Amino acid sequence: MREPRELPFTGRRGQASAPRPEDARSAMTRRIARRPVRGRAWVAAIAAVLSFGSMVSFAAPAMAAKKPVIPSQSEIDKANAAAHAKAVQIGQTEAALATANAQLQKLNDQVETLVEKYNGAVVKLSAAQQTADAARAALEVAEQNRAKAQREMDQFAAESYRGTSGLSELGALVMSGSPETLMQREAALGAVSRHRQGIINLMKQAVSAQDAAQKAADTALKDQQKASDDAGKAKDAAIAAMNSAQQQVVTIQRNQSDLNAQLAVLKGKAKSLADARAAGLAELAREQEAARKAAEEAAKRKSQQGSSPKELVTPGTGHSVSSAGQRAIAVDFARSKIGIWYRWAGAGEVGPTVTSSGIQNVEGYDCSGLTMRAYQAAGISLGHYTGLQWDEGMHVSRDQLQPGDLVFFATNTSDISTIHHVGIYIGNGQMIDAPETGRQIGIHNAFRPDYIGAVRP
Repeated sequence: MREPRELPFTGRRGQASAPRPEDARSAMTRRIARRPVRGRAWVAAIAAVLSFGSMVSFAAPAMAAKKPVIPSQSEIDKANAAAHAKAVQIGQTEAALATANAQLQKLNDQVETLVEKYNGAVVKLSAAQQTADAARAALEVAEQNRAKAQREMDQFAAESYRGTSGLSELGALVMSGSPETLMQREAALGAVSRHRQGIINLMKQAVSAQDAAQKAADTALKDQQKASDDAGKAKDAAIAAMNSAQQQVVTIQRNQSDLNAQLAVLKGKAKSLADARAAGLAELAREQEAARKAAEEAAKRKSQQGSSPKELVTPGTGHSVSSAGQRAIAVDFARSKIGIWYRWAGAGEVGPTVTSSGIQNVEGYDCSGLTMRAYQAAGISLGHYTGLQWDEGMHVSRDQLQPGDLVFFATNTSDISTIHHVGIYIGNGQMIDAPETGRQIGIHNAFRPDYIGAVRP
């Protein structure tokens, strides 16, 4: 008689279950019944069928009783405490922002004063410009008068030298000895003296006017320059004060925005842990109840059969529903996400994500979120939790790994309750995974020291 074929087992919901032991036993009994066996051979065949059915019955409860990985309450409490601490930090930032806004308002009042000083300086600048223009005009007139006086002086001197200015006649009068001539000579000398003095006075006035105009122009230009400098300083001070205050507010607001994003991440982590714990406890309760019922049924069958069959323990557990093509689709999906940033509890949604440029609202994945979406693209549903994905498929040894298998990592490689990371195997000892906060999805070593095992969904 051929050895009975090992029946696959699966504990996954929504998938075809393994044949029931009773069905397998009935089918084998029918096959044996069609064979021409007699006597003790026939009795041995029936015993083998009964023994096989008992072993299958005992194997199922043993696998169903496997406990799922459930986050501890202390982990949830720690996550909530981190979120609370971040909320306190945000409250402190809000107080700092209120203080900065009050300071900004105070500076606004000061800036108004500085702006008015700037306006006054502009007015002074305009007046100084007008004074400088008037001084330049006066200087131009004084220079013209001086040039005119200089020309008259030069002309008088030239005529005196040539004797054409009436001095020859004056000399004749001076040499004459008559009283009448003497009186004429005195009058002529007086006229010459007054003419000469008038030219000299005109020259002095021109020079004095020129000097005064020059000084006025110099003073106006200095005033103009000072007014211009004062205006520039007042304007620069106003701009600097406003920019400084505004930048302080912007910095605090940006910091507050980052803190709010971090708080959202921490709250999401706490919620995900709480949800995972609740789901895990519920799953554990269902599995324990199923194991209890299976044990009762096994005990009942055992009492009815009157025998004690040996419990069947197989090296692999679970059942794979994926084809090679589906696993290839999952690998292709993971490859398409290389370069996307890690985000805790992320499964492709856009949200606050730590990047090389700070926290940004972009698409992000965590490790189990990436594997879940990869197999979802292939038409296979996985839970968003490493503890669930560890039980959602057939466990394979390291030398049996194929591209698309899920590889798992734990802090204690002899304790599955410490599993904390999962990636998608792509061959040649490599995997694609979402490593950790602040890093991007990429290709990494699949056989790290904390490697604990692999699953084929």
